[in-house]
Amino acid sequence: MFIKNAILFILLFPLFSSAHPGIGIVKDSKGNIYYTDLSQVWKIKNGKKVIIVPGVHTHELYIDNMDNLYGEHLEYEGGANNKFNHYLWVLKSDGILDTLVGKRQAYIQVDYSLARDPEGNEYYIKQTDSNHIFKKSKNGKERVFATGEFKGVTWLHPQKDGSLLYVSDNNIYRAEVNGGVTIAAKNIASKVPSFKFAAKNRIVWGIWQDDKKNIFVAVFSDQAIKKISSDGAIINYYKSENNWTPTHGVFVNDRLWVLEYSDKHEFRVVLVNNQGKEIKEKKYFSFSYLLLGGFCVIMLTYWFLAWRKHAQH
Repeated sequence: MFIKNAILFILLFPLFSSAHPGIGIVKDSKGNIYYTDLSQVWKIKNGKKVIIVPGVHTHELYIDNMDNLYGEHLEYEGGANNKFNHYLWVLKSDGILDTLVGKRQAYIQVDYSLARDPEGNEYYIKQTDSNHIFKKSKNGKERVFATGEFKGVTWLHPQKDGSLLYVSDNNIYRAEVNGGVTIAAKNIASKVPSFKFAAKNRIVWGIWQDDKKNIFVAVFSDQAIKKISSDGAIINYYKSENNWTPTHGVFVNDRLWVLEYSDKHEFRVVLVNNQGKEIKEKKYFSFSYLLLGGFCVIMLTYWFLAWRKHAQH
């Protein structure tokens, strides 16, 4: 049975990952970046990467105003019921890792949501009610945030202004603070995907906005981040290269950190300037290495000449 379940997991993992790749990328108050690769959570500080939460399969991340980082661990248990289990963890700003919601079977009810606003309110859609988006405050009080047709909505994206962005049927919507729902853009993904790994599917993942309320959308199937300006105009802001495609992004000042996924189930983060161009790491030899090399050449020459002079005598 173990071998059977292991084989099943191996066969399902690429499909599971491509259907729901990680979209978790956030920043703290100091501008450090955190992201998931579905196996662990990484931190980027001053250009250096380090694993800070190992062994967790989390698709989303959330960071609060105190720089506490939240995620989950989702695992496939297998067995006759093909169960998934999950739990909610937090990495506190002092470096302590703790469990907030213990391990339990997933997809039964809403145990928690990582779709949270800066104040820590949670947003979610219940499996038994696809006509409402619910909002739960930090004290546990639940209320209806928006009413509409939300069947098939995968991700909810709360914004700093209190609104919430989501994609449905290839259209981008905004649920306002007053409960109203407006459409921000139609047909955001192209009819013919450029990312072969998406096959014929039009796939949209992360959605976020800048301080000017321009909306940015990671169009997985188009290998592009598209910008929807406040007047509704849509442009390609950034295009991933080769076999990579974006899943989400986060701004630090006027530069964009983009989480990308490949057709080989790999993750990476690239830095993009305010013109939508990738900032590539410069390759160069440091001046200290150049001095060291010159010194070695001089010493080798000196030793060779000394040996030659001694040999002649």
